[in-house]
Amino acid sequence: MSALSQAPLSPAKLKYGDAVLEYLSPYFAQNWMLFAPTPLSEGRGIIARAECTNGTTSEFYDVSARSLQKAQTSRFFPSREVRLISGNIQQLSTNDEVLQRLRQNRKNDKKPELPLLPHEKVTEQQAIRFLSRYAADQMPNACDGKISRVQVRMYIRDLPPWSKRHDAEAKDKVKVRDFKWIDARVLR
Repeated sequence: MSALSQAPLSPAKLKYGDAVLEYLSPYFAQNWMLFAPTPLSEGRGIIARAECTNGTTSEFYDVSARSLQKAQTSRFFPSREVRLISGNIQQLSTNDEVLQRLRQNRKNDKKPELPLLPHEKVTEQQAIRFLSRYAADQMPNACDGKISRVQVRMYIRDLPPWSKRHDAEAKDKVKVRDFKWIDARVLR
């Protein structure tokens, strides 16, 4: 099972991948980032807003800032809360390299875009639901506690490359992705 989960994309992995992940997760999940970390080249985070039961909408609240600040204030024993956000953002923004190349080639050839595979859809839905629940918990004062729906916005800020660190004209790029509103009752 673990060999199939780590194998490159193949017909067998497409057919049995969901069953294998269901069997292995969460106890035997594998992440190779430990062995080949890459330096930070972007800043990621989420902001969220709430729709009140009276129909008004709150301002966006920076959900990532508080957990990041907690991690940075204690260098010897940092809070791991920030991993709750970063792990889910990574699930939403990182795809299988083969699928990514295939989608890019189809885009370059002006063919219809390859839809998300079933396991990609499930992973995305789980990450969005978690981030929405986390955001709702981080905004207790929004709507005086009477929240009917929550919307999460993910941002990825690509930093200028290290080679342009002295270039005053180098600008960062921000990618934003808004997710659908989720009913607060579903998040409890």
